[in-house]
Amino acid sequence: MTEARRQSTPDTGGSPNPIRSTRRTIARAVGGYVGLVVVPGILAVVAIRLWGGAGPVAGQAANAEPDPQSWLYRLLLAVAVIVLASQLIGAVAVRLGQPKVIGEMAAGILLGPTILGATAPDVQRWLFPAEVIPPLEVLANFGVIFFMFFVGLELPLDAMRRRRSAAVVLGHAGIAIPFLAGVVLGVTVLDRFRPDGVHPVVFAPFCGLALSITAFPVLARILAERGLHRTPIGALGLACAGIGDLTAWCLLTVIIAERRSGSAADVVVTVVLALAFALLMTLVVRPGLARFLARDRAAAGTVAAITLLALLLLSAWATELIGVHAIFGAFVAGLVMPRDSPVVREFADRLEGLTIWLLLPLFFATVGLKTSFGAIGGAGIWLIALAVVVVAMTTKMGSIAAGGRFLGMDRHDSASLAVMMNCRGLTEIVVLNIGLSLHIIDADLFAVLVLMALVTTALTGPLLGLLWRDGKPRGRLAPHRTDHGIRP
Repeated sequence: MTEARRQSTPDTGGSPNPIRSTRRTIARAVGGYVGLVVVPGILAVVAIRLWGGAGPVAGQAANAEPDPQSWLYRLLLAVAVIVLASQLIGAVAVRLGQPKVIGEMAAGILLGPTILGATAPDVQRWLFPAEVIPPLEVLANFGVIFFMFFVGLELPLDAMRRRRSAAVVLGHAGIAIPFLAGVVLGVTVLDRFRPDGVHPVVFAPFCGLALSITAFPVLARILAERGLHRTPIGALGLACAGIGDLTAWCLLTVIIAERRSGSAADVVVTVVLALAFALLMTLVVRPGLARFLARDRAAAGTVAAITLLALLLLSAWATELIGVHAIFGAFVAGLVMPRDSPVVREFADRLEGLTIWLLLPLFFATVGLKTSFGAIGGAGIWLIALAVVVVAMTTKMGSIAAGGRFLGMDRHDSASLAVMMNCRGLTEIVVLNIGLSLHIIDADLFAVLVLMALVTTALTGPLLGLLWRDGKPRGRLAPHRTDHGIRP
């Protein structure tokens, strides 16, 4: 019978019934599964019972469910709790008009000994047993490394170049005077917190650096939320914060080298190697990377993304090997990235989600686990904490306001700039965590300086709100000048 004939012949009882065929197929599948899977499985169980003994295997009950003592089991639970608490309290902070980072910092303190450890110590110890702290620290360190990459990537280099005269003067004034005040505190009032074996030549400069930090990333977010990032004074504030950040990381590099090395010659060698690394990245890696990324994106997109990630990690590894810190290498890697490359933007977008949603909350949690405000005993230490907050704010804001007036800015703009530069935020916490991990400061001073960072960051938004509304000045303290008050 031809094919045409077969198609024209009506379906009769001689043709296979589709329903019956389906039933036979299912029956065969079930039979095959029983014969080939179920029966061998039963025989395996019988063999185990016959030759392995009828008694329960030691540890069988414990292995039937996830072992509560397993560090991975506890780590997954701890990470889930940290991420949920961070996002929840961060959302509350945003509703209250604060940057999300304030809520994330508060979430870390909430989960630490200050609140959860004081009210429910058994719960706190169960959630964060000793075995999960090391892996949490490792993940948190990756968060800091990626964060520093973004700091370097987002540093406003063009704004810093355009406003370099005012930005250099004001940015360095906002570093120098608070640094001097911190050094004085470090050799007098705060010397009681200096750990044994830490030389004052390391401790006092670190105290000075802690008082002089400005958090560029947090400030950029606050200005964007208030519509100030596109105003002349907002752009100048970001440029000053960028100069200040760049200077602060260089100072921190020297302090770390001094702490890790020991002799003056070793410190010089470490600093020279760090400078050589920065020059190599700027003069060799940056142009080579730009040429590589300029190739066909479709052909090299995946390879380029892997290359960028490898460059970031290897840069962090190199500076850690040199003897400064991994964050310096990550910061330089961000600085040398070609910012107009779509591959870089796509890579940054992918990395940002992992960093913001997972790794940075873990960093805040590890900081919170080390912070115990309850351990600050006695009125004397609380008075010292108050003095640190007051000195940090007055020297930072006073130096910027005075510098702005000296450069010809009106009082409104100089006051606005002073408030902006007083924001310390996440950058301060990163620096303090490094100081604690290197035993430059003790846990009590760490808690005092974390409190200072929280207060100064939380005040930035409300103080700016007194001066600006919807990107417009509320009422000037002096007539406005369109060149935002800076003499040529």
